[in-house]
Amino acid sequence: MKAGAVLEIACSDQGVRKSLESVLAPDNEGGPRGLAIELNGEGNRLEIRVGAESPATALSTSLAFLRDIALFQEVWLLSRRKPGRARGARKT
Repeated sequence: MKAGAVLEIACSDQGVRKSLESVLAPDNEGGPRGLAIELNGEGNRLEIRVGAESPATALSTSLAFLRDIALFQEVWLLSRRKPGRARGARKT
């Protein structure tokens, strides 16, 4: 049985999409046999296509991408925070 999944990610702009794509791409070279991954970006949108020989592999690969995307988002948001203010700090 073969399975596939498509993840469509909308970034805030093309620059963020390119950064996300560059972070995700290196991990996807030389994957296991029977797993195919394709990343396509246009404008602010990134499409990730996963093809696998089993539904479990397609699902676990998709979940791994979602975890990596969530981590990228957290790091990206932290890098945009103004220096000198801790997360959740209140002005006094």
